[in-house]
Amino acid sequence: MGRTILVPIDPSETCKLALKFYTDNLFNKDDTLIFLHVIDPTSKKMVGEEKKEELRDNSVSNITAQRVLDNGKALTHKYLAWGRDVGINVKAFVQSDAKSAVAILNVAREHCVDHIIMASRGLNALGRTFMGSVSNYVVHHSTVPVTVVPCPNEDKPTRGFRRFSLH
Repeated sequence: MGRTILVPIDPSETCKLALKFYTDNLFNKDDTLIFLHVIDPTSKKMVGEEKKEELRDNSVSNITAQRVLDNGKALTHKYLAWGRDVGINVKAFVQSDAKSAVAILNVAREHCVDHIIMASRGLNALGRTFMGSVSNYVVHHSTVPVTVVPCPNEDKPTRGFRRFSLH
C-alpha cells in the first residue's frame, strides 16, 4: 500500500529539487503526492503597499489577488501534469494563509499524510531570525516525518538538479 506524501510548492527552483529528491530516493508508484501551494493574503504581492483595511472596496487589489491565485493554480497544474506523466497519484491544493507552516501542518493532518518533503528556502541566520523559517516550524510541530531538502550552494552545482524539469 502506498504512502501519502505532502510536498509544499512554490515557483522556486528549490521546490523542484525537493521533488527530485523524492523521485531519486523515495519514489513508489503506489504513493499519492499532495502538492500544496500556500498564498499569503497579507504579502505585498497580494495587496501591494495598501493597508489591509482599504482592501475591501478596492477592485485593483481584488484583481491582483485573483492574478496571484490564478498563478498558484497554474503552478499546481504543472506539478499535477508531472505526476501524471510519471504515473503516480497526485492531488493539489492552493490555500490562502498568512502562516504557511500552519497551513502545511493543517493539510498534513486533514489528509492523514505519512511524510512531508519540502525544500529549504536557503535563508541565512539573519533571514531566519526576522522572517522565521517555515521548514523549521514544520519540523518541530509535525506529527509525521519531515524531510527538508537543502537549498543548493550557488557556488557548487548540485548533481542532476539542472536536468530536472516539470515541462
